[in-house]
Amino acid sequence: MNIFIKECNNDELWDDFVLKSYNKNFYSLSDILNLERKNKKFFVYKNNEIIASFNIVVDNNSIVLPKYSLYSPINYKIHSNSKHSSLNSYQFTINTEINNFLIKNFKKICICYDYCTNDIRPFTWHNYPDLANGFKVRVKYTYLSNIKNLKEDNFSNSEIYINSSETNRREIRNSLNKKYKFSEFLSKKIFFSLKSSSYNIHEKKMNEEYYEKIFFVFKKLEEKRLLKMFVTFEEEVPIFMTVYSLINNKSMFLHSGRSQNIDNKNLISVFSMFKSFIELSKLGIEKLDFEGMNSPNNSKSKIKFGGKLLPYYTLELN
Repeated sequence: MNIFIKECNNDELWDDFVLKSYNKNFYSLSDILNLERKNKKFFVYKNNEIIASFNIVVDNNSIVLPKYSLYSPINYKIHSNSKHSSLNSYQFTINTEINNFLIKNFKKICICYDYCTNDIRPFTWHNYPDLANGFKVRVKYTYLSNIKNLKEDNFSNSEIYINSSETNRREIRNSLNKKYKFSEFLSKKIFFSLKSSSYNIHEKKMNEEYYEKIFFVFKKLEEKRLLKMFVTFEEEVPIFMTVYSLINNKSMFLHSGRSQNIDNKNLISVFSMFKSFIELSKLGIEKLDFEGMNSPNNSKSKIKFGGKLLPYYTLELN
């Protein structure tokens, strides 16, 4: 099997592969990657066929974590109707080739993959059996829920509702009786206002320069129909917003913001989240990645929506 790695400088070709990949990961899109000053993109080939892609952020011949992305996924080509043994061997071979490439070409490595890279043996086996000088592994978690065929007039039969906690089911029912106005609406003014308000609620300072760059890309991706923003209003005043990616049948929760003038006891967050799930389902979304189960508060607010907890890994080699 002739497998090799080659750098990609064609954003159109890159995005075409990412959009058709198994991962369908928002943070692999070229518009996001190009926010990094020293980002490099690579394809993994089997003969003349592209079978995977990955990107890295480079600083002084070292791989560092990105500033504008949560991770740097290995995107795998879909192989339909393959046996589990074949898929496991396929991923192991790709990951081994990438591991060898990174170790050969960079003096230090710190990289975070998404949950689709569930076989990290090629990395953890580096220097085997002297594992003390191998990769250090940190584990984080995300949360994946099924929102296929979720409808407001029949939501009680949906998988996400049935698998939710009893408290969350009650809050969903009660929230949908609220008289809030809900609509799809990409607005920079609303995004910055509610995002800033959320930072104030948590007594933190918002980095406006960072979000200026992020929102500029959001507008481009919204025009490509790869992103949606939803806003909840009370008496015409925006009080809650959410932002999601849309790649084929998969969506990722990206951002939210809440007015500091609104008490969350009014079920505003549950209303806004569940209404957005319904709208995403209408658009053909089946899998929703909540991303962000790595702090007590985030975990508490998201784990109540019936889903599956999945690990992903940060790998570091000095």
